[in-house]
Amino acid sequence: MQIQYINEMLNIPELRINQILSISADEIQIEAVPVASKQGCPICRSDETVSLKGSNGLRTVRHLPAFEKKVVLLVPSTRMHCSRCEVGFVWMYEFVGPKRRYSHLFRERAVQQAFGSTAAHSARMQQAPVSTIQQMHNEAIPFESERLSEQAWTQAKTNSGLVLGVDDFAIKKGHTYNTGIHDLKGETMLDLFPGRKLEDLRAYAQQHPDFLLLAPKAVVMDLAQAYHTWIHECFPTAIRIADRFHVHGYVIEAVQEVRKSVQNTLSPRARALLKAHHRLLNPPAETLSAESKQKLDGLLGYSAILRSSWEWKEAFTVWYDHSPNVEVAIQGFGRWCEKGDTIDHEAVKSALKTMRNWQEEIINYHRCRWTNATVEGRHNRIKAFQRRHYFICNPDRYKSGILVECNRHRLSSCMIKH
Repeated sequence: MQIQYINEMLNIPELRINQILSISADEIQIEAVPVASKQGCPICRSDETVSLKGSNGLRTVRHLPAFEKKVVLLVPSTRMHCSRCEVGFVWMYEFVGPKRRYSHLFRERAVQQAFGSTAAHSARMQQAPVSTIQQMHNEAIPFESERLSEQAWTQAKTNSGLVLGVDDFAIKKGHTYNTGIHDLKGETMLDLFPGRKLEDLRAYAQQHPDFLLLAPKAVVMDLAQAYHTWIHECFPTAIRIADRFHVHGYVIEAVQEVRKSVQNTLSPRARALLKAHHRLLNPPAETLSAESKQKLDGLLGYSAILRSSWEWKEAFTVWYDHSPNVEVAIQGFGRWCEKGDTIDHEAVKSALKTMRNWQEEIINYHRCRWTNATVEGRHNRIKAFQRRHYFICNPDRYKSGILVECNRHRLSSCMIKH
C-alpha cells in the first residue's frame, strides 16, 4: 500500500508515515514522524530560539483499528530547549494528549461505543482492556453531561412554545424515586433530582433559579397532586395537562377489576380462558389482529357488564383521538361519564370519580396535544442504564450518566479532547 494512502487513512495531518515496522495477525506497527521540523516553546510560543536536544526514544500510541487489526503508532519523543526562556520540553502532539497512550480519535470511538452499551462491549470492539475503556468512559461522562445539559437548557429558555414533561421513575420501586424534567418539544431531558414529594419539588425550585426562568406554554404530568400543586406555584399561567397514558391507565385498571369480579363467577374452563387472555382487554380493538379480535369477542360474551365496561373503555379512546376541539371534547367527556354511570360496578364508579376530579386537566389535552410518551421511552433507557451499571454509588456520576444516556442522540463529533 502506498505511504500517502496510509497517511490519509490514519487522518493525522501532523504526522508523516516513515515506514511500516511489522504486520502480525492482530496488530500493525507504524513508525511516524512529525511533518514540522520545529515546535514553538510552550511559554513564549516562538520557535525561533528553540533547538533540538536529542530524543527519549519512541513513544507508543494506540490509534483506531484498521482492517480488523490494532494500529500502533511509534512516534519520536523529541527533547526541545528554548534558549530565551531557558526551559526544556518534549514535543507535544495534537492527536494525543500528554502522557497518553491512546489517541484522541481512539478515545472518542471507544467512548461512543460505550454509550448505550457497556465498557466491556467497547473493549471487545477496540481490542483494549476493559479497565482502560471504563476509565475513558468515566472521564468523558462529566464533560459530555455538562455540554449536553447546557445545550438543552439554552434551547428550552429560548423556546417560545416550550412544553415540559414531569414524571418520576423508580430507583427502588416502592421506596426510592427520582423526578425528571423534560423538554418535550426539544426532545431533551433537562434535569433530574431525588424525590417526588412536594417538599422535594419545592426545594429543587429554590435551589435552581434557572428552572423558574423557563416560560412553558404547558406542562404534562400524571395525576399526582404534588406535581400539579408545584407546577401551579412555579408557572401559574401554564396549561397543566394530565398525561394520556396515566389517565388511560385508570380506565384500563377499572376494566380489569370488572374482569376479575366476572371471572370468579365463571366455570373453571371459562375462568382459565379469561385469565389467560385478559390482556386482550387493554389495547384498542383496531390494533388487534383478526385472530385476537375473535378471541376477545368470545371473552366479552361471558358477561354483559364486562362487555359494557370494555365498550366504555373503547369510547374513551375514541374521545381522545377524535375530539376536534375543546368545546366538542367537553361535551364528549360529559357523555362518556354518563355512559359510565350506567355500569353498576364499584371499580367503574371509582374511576369516574377520579376522571371528574381531574376533568379540566384531562380536557386540557385538547388545548395542547402533548403526552409524556417520549418520557416513558426515556424511563426504559434509564432502567437499562441502571441494570448495565449496577446502580452507580456516586450520585454525580449516576446523574451525569443518565443525562448523557437520555440526550446522546445529540452527541456531536467534538467530544473528547482531554
